[in-house]
Amino acid sequence: ALGTFYMFLALAIVCDEFFVPALEEMSSERHLNLSMDVAGATLMAAGGSAPELFTSFVGTFKQSDIGIGTIVGSAVFNVLFVIGMCSILSKEVLTLTWWPLFRD
Repeated sequence: ALGTFYMFLALAIVCDEFFVPALEEMSSERHLNLSMDVAGATLMAAGGSAPELFTSFVGTFKQSDIGIGTIVGSAVFNVLFVIGMCSILSKEVLTLTWWPLFRD
């Protein structure tokens, strides 16, 4: 349990110190000139899904079932855990529109 805590702590530090500043620099006026909303919706999603993509590639070329498990596990995690934690940690009632539910 302590190892899991340290793993999440290290991941948070790496994201805060390297991942987010790199995305901010890529979306700045000097490079892609994207708004923070667009950058968050595209670059953050791509960066967050990159490990799954590479795991799926390895599973595909090794002819393993790990690619399917990665995709299904990621989808279940995103739908159940991420949305659940957002609703639990929200300080006010969240109003959802039909579009995010239809899109996902």
